[in-house]
Amino acid sequence: MAITRSARLVLAIALGAVAIASPAQAQNAKDDVLAESDDAFGTTVGLESTGIYTDRDTRGFSPLDAGNVRIDGIYFDQASFLTNKLRQTTAIRVGFGAVETPFVAPTGVVDHRLRSMPKEAGGTLTYTRYYYGGSFYEGEFRLPVKEDRIAISGGYGYSKFGQSDGSQSESWGITLKANIRIGRFELAPFYGGGEFNRNDAKVVALVSDGYLPEVTPRNKYLGQDWSRGAHDHGNYGATLKGSITDHLYFRGGLFHSLGNKKKSFSEIYRIEAADGASQHYVLADPPQQVNSTSGEGLFVLHYRNERMQHRFYAGYRARDRLTETDGSDFINLGTAIFGQYDRIDKPEFEFTEVNRGKVRQSSWLLGYVGFLKDVGQINLGLQKARYRASIAYGDSGVIDAERDDPWLYNAALRLNIAPRLIAYAATQRGLEDSGLAPESAINRNEQLPAARSTQYEGGLRYDFGKAQLVVAAFQITKPNFGYDAERRFVILGDQRHRGVEFSLAGHFNERIDLLVGGYVMDPSVTGPGRAAGLVGPRPTGVPKFYGRLDASFHTGLPGALSLTASVEHLGARPATATEFDHLGGKQLMLPSVTTLDLGTRNVVPVGKTTLGVRMLLRNLFDAKAWHASSPDVLFTRHRRSVLIVASLDF
Repeated sequence: MAITRSARLVLAIALGAVAIASPAQAQNAKDDVLAESDDAFGTTVGLESTGIYTDRDTRGFSPLDAGNVRIDGIYFDQASFLTNKLRQTTAIRVGFGAVETPFVAPTGVVDHRLRSMPKEAGGTLTYTRYYYGGSFYEGEFRLPVKEDRIAISGGYGYSKFGQSDGSQSESWGITLKANIRIGRFELAPFYGGGEFNRNDAKVVALVSDGYLPEVTPRNKYLGQDWSRGAHDHGNYGATLKGSITDHLYFRGGLFHSLGNKKKSFSEIYRIEAADGASQHYVLADPPQQVNSTSGEGLFVLHYRNERMQHRFYAGYRARDRLTETDGSDFINLGTAIFGQYDRIDKPEFEFTEVNRGKVRQSSWLLGYVGFLKDVGQINLGLQKARYRASIAYGDSGVIDAERDDPWLYNAALRLNIAPRLIAYAATQRGLEDSGLAPESAINRNEQLPAARSTQYEGGLRYDFGKAQLVVAAFQITKPNFGYDAERRFVILGDQRHRGVEFSLAGHFNERIDLLVGGYVMDPSVTGPGRAAGLVGPRPTGVPKFYGRLDASFHTGLPGALSLTASVEHLGARPATATEFDHLGGKQLMLPSVTTLDLGTRNVVPVGKTTLGVRMLLRNLFDAKAWHASSPDVLFTRHRRSVLIVASLDF
């Protein structure tokens, strides 16, 4: 089918929408994310998260997209989700939480911690009734083969569940992990992967004309009954850690991550009027590969005495990523009313050759971390990076390339001002892949230049004994990409996020766990694009205020009953990058939204086993809202729903 220029816009948006979709994950009912949280800056255990930041949104940027991901502290280029049956927790290391982290990057680090060597043989059976209907069935085992030397663990899961927009998914997955200690070293190979044999197309509201539609009813699926995608996912590799001598330590790992599409669809409604009148498109993708091999080797020379510690770091990290794009086809279903069904019989799609994008990036690493008791700490890092990116166009065979060889750095200083008061200041410079120009651009699918980012930050932490208060200020600057007057997708200036964040984390009387966090931010866009009126003053999807409270009360009643509550407030944020005359020369804005979650957790002995039950009512008052994933692209946020998890340990 011929692709018109206007149609390329929806095609490009949909490609981005598909890329951000991620599956749900199960958990053990006894997992207590509040108990695992050291601060309110973001921790995830299973299906539940606390804190104000996630791997997709930290200080208004995505550390996952920027490539700032670690497995047990080792560099990892993540191409698909990492199942929680392998990882114990995922924490966002930012601010004070990143002061001791070597080679930290702007926007912080997504820190996956894998499950440690099991001490006792056992297993877990878990049933999950998912938020919007459907179920997870999981089983796992833990088997020490030789005490403190060899152990294996693994599991299997099957799920069939729905999402708030009515889409359905069906998948299976397996995990296997070994811990092998030989002398001073521990080798930990792992595998986690499976298949989504059904993954319905996500419904996208495209608001490029500046009109905001009504949020669709919960569980009402506006897509076709045949637009069901399928894809493989997996992560495997190994970590190696240990002491070479009493002072020389090694930490390294090699990983492979994949998220290969077998088939994929997107449902796009381009909203053209306030009453929901729209143009309806369905995008179909051919099989496309996304995979990456990455790893790191780091030597640490360590000296210490009663007053001082010195750690010298030297190492190398690299990644080699393949991303296939384009080759897609789509159909225009014509005029529709967003919120009403608009379905047709499945047509025949005509695919073309895909584009093959390659990114090879590496860095030589040198660093130093020093501690002086009762005085403070210093963290210095220097990287010589090498970046090479290319794309081979499937329709012509032409190859475009991009390269960069920057010096990158990080520096942090922490000072003990008083017995309970600590201050820090830090700066980082990073490099991240910017991807390809979208289909709607004149230079469509052109490899974009790698983006250099810079951050300055500083803050205070006060220890109350049973609680800690952190207040920090930050400024992050990155290139801002957008359309110029000729609709070329180029750097139009800078995107700057300047703000103040806070975290209060406390554990009181062995009964109350409390996390309170938030930020006030001034996100702005500056440069030639803003001066020419091509973009508005604020970046898409970033609020000026966000706040969250998470609390847990251990009642002491039979069954170890705990009560939980979470309150979240998301401020108003732009849905578009463009300003519109019919909005008074302003960007289209999404209104603020506040939600309340309530839950319970029970842990009950049943003979020689333990039964855990977790129940969570999310969005009690069913607040309706949109999520802006990128300029002009809206998905529905979560609606009122119930989660029930039952786990039996034996």
